[in-house]
Amino acid sequence: MNSYFDGQYMPLDQVRISPLDFGFIHSHATYDVMRGLTHFDKHYKRFEANCKYYGFIPPAKDDLLKIIVELIQGDMFIWLVMWKGTPPSGSPRDMNGPDHLLVYTKPYYPIASKPISMKMYNDLPRSPGYQNHKNFSWIELTKAQQACGDYDTALVRSVEGYVNEGPGFGVCFVKNGIVYTPKTDVLNSVTIQVIEELCAKMYIPFIRADFTKIDFEECFICSTSGGVTPVAKLNDVVYNHTITMRIKNAYDNLY
Repeated sequence: MNSYFDGQYMPLDQVRISPLDFGFIHSHATYDVMRGLTHFDKHYKRFEANCKYYGFIPPAKDDLLKIIVELIQGDMFIWLVMWKGTPPSGSPRDMNGPDHLLVYTKPYYPIASKPISMKMYNDLPRSPGYQNHKNFSWIELTKAQQACGDYDTALVRSVEGYVNEGPGFGVCFVKNGIVYTPKTDVLNSVTIQVIEELCAKMYIPFIRADFTKIDFEECFICSTSGGVTPVAKLNDVVYNHTITMRIKNAYDNLY
């Protein structure tokens, strides 16, 4: 068994989700992904906050941990998903549908084995106001990935034109020994939280700020799957990885 759905353990391919569920037709859903249990407390805190924001009652922390322990085998991703189901009336304005919980695992895989390339996507800005709460509203990120061409992936901007994030990852830059990461309307990234803590231990200044330019000395992306992944270039800006590799090595040693 590699999943737990609404109170029952089952193979993931036996989970059945209605196409009428609001989680599907309205994206009324939230989720979280962690690698093993190394940062479980941080992930649960974020998942709990996101569930409350979207109007769900999350499972108790100890109950969720017991479910995960039953499912996990080795180095794995753990997915937590809650969404609003189909209301009895079928009305798109009836919020009395059930809340569904799905927990599942799958083997860990990294993003890349070498520094990646990225394109800045400027055509459609990230929707403002709720992006710090994890969600499935990825249309801007999906269109950015579709448009990245020969680049590995893409970054989007906020409505104000600030550098924002990419499909499933946050981003950090380095200049004059200081790490910068976007501040407004970005996911409350657990990976970036951990990086900020590591930077403090290594006496590397870390700043959350709004900025539009990309002419830094270094760049790396941050995610559950990739951890710290160096960026070779963004558009035509080429980066080195001196401080990036110090941070990457410290992060990798946590696992």
